[in-house]
Amino acid sequence: MDSDDFGVAIPKLSGMSAIEPEARLAIHDVDDLVGLVPYLVGFHPHSSLVVLMVDDGRMGVLARVDLAPMAEAEAMNQLISRLFERFPDGEAWCLAYTEDLGLAWAVLDVAAEVVGEDRLGRLVQVGRQRWRVDHAAGLSGQVGTAEVAAQAAALGLPLRESRAALVAQVAGPQAEQIPGLAEDFVIATGEVAALGSEARRRWASTLATTATAHPDLVRLAVLAAEAEIQQLIVEGLDAARAPAAVERWTAVVAVTPPGFAAAPVGLLGVAGWLTGDGALQTVCLERLDQLAADVPLAAMLEWINATVLPPSAWPQYRRALVGALADHARLLAAPDSA
Repeated sequence: MDSDDFGVAIPKLSGMSAIEPEARLAIHDVDDLVGLVPYLVGFHPHSSLVVLMVDDGRMGVLARVDLAPMAEAEAMNQLISRLFERFPDGEAWCLAYTEDLGLAWAVLDVAAEVVGEDRLGRLVQVGRQRWRVDHAAGLSGQVGTAEVAAQAAALGLPLRESRAALVAQVAGPQAEQIPGLAEDFVIATGEVAALGSEARRRWASTLATTATAHPDLVRLAVLAAEAEIQQLIVEGLDAARAPAAVERWTAVVAVTPPGFAAAPVGLLGVAGWLTGDGALQTVCLERLDQLAADVPLAAMLEWINATVLPPSAWPQYRRALVGALADHARLLAAPDSA
């Protein structure tokens, strides 16, 4: 999220990634911490503050926000308060990714004051070549020497060069592609309209796990415009299915013009969250803000973001969140009855 989304207002997390224990990645020293964080964020977090919550010796969630606005104590307090609410006994490890040493330590000093000595892990300034801990004259080391980074790559954790690369993943087709795609969507809309409700649901369930060819990706985008089908697809997601769902909905988004894009982008965001890719979840939410900020999937992703809900909680929250999607869709369909 751009820096002007913050100031002293309550900051949205510009990337919240849950760290699941089955990943079996251990941080033994600062080298490991610095090497692993970009994989947990999902991209190289230049000009960012990253706060990693550690609870009972385990990594919990990681939040990324733009660095400069966090020099304001109120913005920092809002961020840390949200993380501490989710992890009341957790420790906060704070990393400033920038070559600007003055800015880095100004922000980290604010973080130390807000977090408090009893709950502060380490303060780390990370440049492109070297890192430094605790204070501006503290111990330093070289970036890029940690074996845990290689382990993260082997586990398939995503690492993009920049946040811009992630934004491009959810941007949809180029303008010059849209006229040709519009014709494909007219055809698919006719096919879907000829079906009854139950047939649409069955087709959507099948395509949500099998679509690879262009015509099927277009049909899936059209089917997903229906609120009940969005609920059906969300209800069918879990941690095991989420990686394939990310791949499929990324392909759908890539061929979907703006008029049909809200549901595919929202479903991609939910699948991304379930894989622990909080950065993907957040850029999907940002694109939904541009496409249709009031859609139920946007509200769901916003709530997940605001509550710092980890994917491991999905089995306990699935029924309630799918129910909330249905309630929201009914209100949008008949606002005068609310």
